[in-house]
Amino acid sequence: MADGSSGRVERVAELIKRELADIFQRKIKDPRLQESVVSQARLSSDLRVAWISLSHYDADEETIRAALEKAKGFIRRELSARLSLRHSPELRFEMDRGPQQLMEMTQRLRKLRIEDGREDSQDESDEESRLNP
Repeated sequence: MADGSSGRVERVAELIKRELADIFQRKIKDPRLQESVVSQARLSSDLRVAWISLSHYDADEETIRAALEKAKGFIRRELSARLSLRHSPELRFEMDRGPQQLMEMTQRLRKLRIEDGREDSQDESDEESRLNP
């Protein structure tokens, strides 16, 4: 029985992730949150609490937290309308700094290669074209 229950939790978490991604992209009017990416959703075993990891590029974490706090009720109501669950989960947002840290690390490595004389402007434009097709 535990395996079936954990499978359901994972399926609901994936559904919540998809729906929240759509809500952030299409329903949220606050420009501070429109660029947010839902990177992960985890649920408690009773489906009453959802931990949502958000990635956001070029934004102050405190600004994002303030905007989330303001929009939390709207987001939860919107999510509840889309899900067929007995109880709408309490949403707890956390910042996923992984993508931002990766960008910072890439910039540091590029700077080191330039200082070392191993990268020129052509290498940078080649890399930009690979990243932005």
